[in-house]
Amino acid sequence: MEAIKKNLRRSDVLYIKSIDRLGRDYEEIQNQWRILTKNRGINISVMDVPLLDTRNGRELVGVFISDMVLQTLCYVAQTERENIRQRQAEGIKSAKIRGVAVRSA
Repeated sequence: MEAIKKNLRRSDVLYIKSIDRLGRDYEEIQNQWRILTKNRGINISVMDVPLLDTRNGRELVGVFISDMVLQTLCYVAQTERENIRQRQAEGIKSAKIRGVAVRSA
């Protein structure tokens, strides 16, 4: 992703499948979005959420709605990552209790 971001210029469009491609947690996704859209003038189109397309809805209400959707999806992405980590830790703990050899990734 870093190589792609380096080659983007003002008014280019970055197409991403889902919002979690921009970062690993809420804060990182928000920061990347702000840097790309506001600081560098790059448009972003999130394929699985058509509301998140910075080329559309540049009026105040459109920006407001996009910001709300972005924040909600960032929260959901971070919560899902935390749930995955928790389930993984529980699985490892259960396997150790049962005496199953556990490899670290």
